[in-house]
Order: sequence, then structure tokens, then C-alpha cells
Amino acid sequence: MFVSYVLRVRPDGLPEGQFAGVVEAVATGRRHAVRSVDELLAFVLETAGDAAGRGQGPRAEPEVRR
Repeated sequence: MFVSYVLRVRPDGLPEGQFAGVVEAVATGRRHAVRSVDELLAFVLETAGDAAGRGQGPRAEPEVRR
């Protein structure tokens, strides 16, 4: 199963190692401001099961051949 997210990052702080932005879970529309990669990962882990709970099954992904 794949879950989709939209991540908007403020690029001005990236060269200094600062991470800030907003992440949105596509299936639910939930948004969360993030100020670190740890916060981003926490949001993903918290919301990853929401798509399955809302009756949105996994989508068949095409096989990637190399």
C-alpha cells in the first residue's frame, strides 16, 4: 500500500540546516507544520493508517523494470 503526502518546504533555511514547512496527508487532508525531519516522520507514522481506515485500499503500482 502506498500513502501520498504533499510536502511544502521553506527553502531559505535549508543551506543552514534548518528544516521548516507543512506536510499534508492527501487521503485525509490533514495538515501539520513541521520544523524537523523527526516531526515529518512522526506525522507520517501517525497518519499512514488513516487511508486504510477510510476505506481507501492500496493502489496497484506499476512494476518498474530496469
